[in-house]
Amino acid sequence: MATKLPKVSIIGAGNVGAALSIALHDKGYKIVSIIDVNGGKALSVSKKVNCDKVGILVTDVAALSDIIFITVNDSHIAEVATDLSKIKKLYFKKMLIIHCSGVHTADLLEPLRKKGALTGAMHPIQTFPSSQNPAKLKSKFRGIHFGIDGSEEAIKRIDQIIRMLEAKSIVIPKDLKPLYHVASVFASNYEIIFLNAVSELTSQLRLPISWMEVFGPLITASMENMIKDGVGKALTGPIVRADMDTLDLHLKILDKHSPHLLPLYTVGGIEAARIGKMNGCLTDEDFNEIILKFRKFIQSSSIKIITKGKK
Repeated sequence: MATKLPKVSIIGAGNVGAALSIALHDKGYKIVSIIDVNGGKALSVSKKVNCDKVGILVTDVAALSDIIFITVNDSHIAEVATDLSKIKKLYFKKMLIIHCSGVHTADLLEPLRKKGALTGAMHPIQTFPSSQNPAKLKSKFRGIHFGIDGSEEAIKRIDQIIRMLEAKSIVIPKDLKPLYHVASVFASNYEIIFLNAVSELTSQLRLPISWMEVFGPLITASMENMIKDGVGKALTGPIVRADMDTLDLHLKILDKHSPHLLPLYTVGGIEAARIGKMNGCLTDEDFNEIILKFRKFIQSSSIKIITKGKK
């Protein structure tokens, strides 16, 4: 006879909460309540997972919940945890409560731990853009890693859930959780920032085809080279060649056409030079010359940092 899976409630029906609800439902978990301050969101997700109980208040959570996922914005997790801890109908000693923040540890759920609940954090190392349908986002869990923390028993239980999602877990040291999240931001958000720079610059070239069609193979090859050979061997270009004339041309053309991208170019260039020096591609003399060139240009140019988006 198959083991009966725990009953699950979701507090927060945003992208992650919705995708998690659908993915767990597909694996056989019974979703017993979905809570969101936006009742429309909660109702929409509930219809996809055959959940009868929907609410806009934390107190609406189903009393028969075995597992509660808190998938609200990071700034609201502590408030939700406190509100949950005050609900008398919940039997905390048989409950696992998990938040999905990448930067905060399970300590944020301390009021619930004090009530006897197992508490942990389970952060998917994946991106869940709002432009995509939650029903399609559910597949994004398959094959990924989750950064997790919590008590030994909580970690054991969380790992079981992650395996059910056909994913893997990696335990993150509590004191280094913010550092782990910075790495996640670099891997996802900052990659988009650099690619947006490519899009902005090529828009001025009036190319007859999309910039992604032109530069896509270069982007893909660079990533493949890094995965195969490591950063040091994969990094190419004028900086690791110490091509000073090319760097001068880059700085001048950016200052003229896209000065707001100069901070990104120079900071990225300084890091590229550091990597090049570390891997023996640059001499101390070349490294120092590149750093000095960038710093002088930043101080003397018409560099502008745009803080408002284009209308």
